[in-house]
Amino acid sequence: MLWYRLNTLVPAPGFLTNLRTSILGFFWSGTHWAPVGILHLPLQEGGQGLKCRHTQVRVFRLQALQRLLCGADSSAWSTLVHAILRRIRGLRYDGQLFYICPGGLPRDLSGLPVFYQDLLWTWKLFLTTRSVAATEGVDLLVEPLLHNPQLRVQVAESRSVRQSLILAEVTRVGDLLDYERGDWLDPLMLAWRLGLSRPRTPRRVLQEAKSALPPAA
Repeated sequence: MLWYRLNTLVPAPGFLTNLRTSILGFFWSGTHWAPVGILHLPLQEGGQGLKCRHTQVRVFRLQALQRLLCGADSSAWSTLVHAILRRIRGLRYDGQLFYICPGGLPRDLSGLPVFYQDLLWTWKLFLTTRSVAATEGVDLLVEPLLHNPQLRVQVAESRSVRQSLILAEVTRVGDLLDYERGDWLDPLMLAWRLGLSRPRTPRRVLQEAKSALPPAA
């Protein structure tokens, strides 16, 4: 029952610490003559085979992330998570959040449900790398324009430009395309979407996005 609850709920502050104290009191009343970590060793190595509660919670969160990133997108839970993650900073990213720069994730995650805050905090414990950006198909259309080391649009690193792109919902490669013409957006059209009177900045955004993409794209 405990593992089920920890798998689906975020424990209250201090709960795991108090639980650890109670377990230690059961095995060792009074003075501890050996390091606490010995209790986590297998029985054949002199331990009690106990699982570390803090570590097990992180394992549960990683398993949830694995289901989200590698499982079937048709599941109701996965659909819900993607909808929740797309609310972060107005970026409209979901799975892309797990390979953009750390600066793309807010330090304050209080706008998310507690369980999903814990998912992202668990992910922040790891250093992840991505060798190449997407080059074709739907993956290319949703490739992030912002906070993306593999597709650096330098002009979008300006806070004011980045905010304009977010407000205009131009945050992915596909948002720079004119699907009726089958080509890139006209700089004047992009300027209109961004609420700018001149196309200078939109033209730079388009040029840098094009040059950052590999020839195969």
